[in-house]
Amino acid sequence: MKRPIIIGVTAIALAGCSSSFGHSTSASTTATPTASAAAASSMRQNCSDQATWNARGQSYVNALYAATGALAADARANNAAGVTKAGRKLASDALAAATLPLPPMGTQSWKTLTADYASAGNAIAGGAASGAVPQLEEGNTAISAFSAAIGKCAGLNS
Repeated sequence: MKRPIIIGVTAIALAGCSSSFGHSTSASTTATPTASAAAASSMRQNCSDQATWNARGQSYVNALYAATGALAADARANNAAGVTKAGRKLASDALAAATLPLPPMGTQSWKTLTADYASAGNAIAGGAASGAVPQLEEGNTAISAFSAAIGKCAGLNS
């Protein structure tokens, strides 16, 4: 198996999504009514803050999805030059995303995904594609966790 194919397998899982803002999860609570009301109020505030962050951050998240999608496509096509270019783009996009203020929700997963994607992209661009697989996998896991964290706001009136 050629190296780009290895990368393609790990990047394909992420490439199928168009945006992290479209994912949602549901949360349940077993707290008392007063605690539940306070938690709901806090969640509405967090979601309002997250919505503000999303207005700025969505283009960065979409760029990461596009970069991993390009990486997967070039890997499937065994296009070594394209994989290298996509690696540089992934690193660049991840570094740019890391300059944003931290999101109010999914903060740790945001830090992880930007660091792992930057590391993977740099490794790929430097010709160490097989060494980038663990970072791609960690980045994919982190972006899924980030999506789940902010997805808790789906359908919530903020």
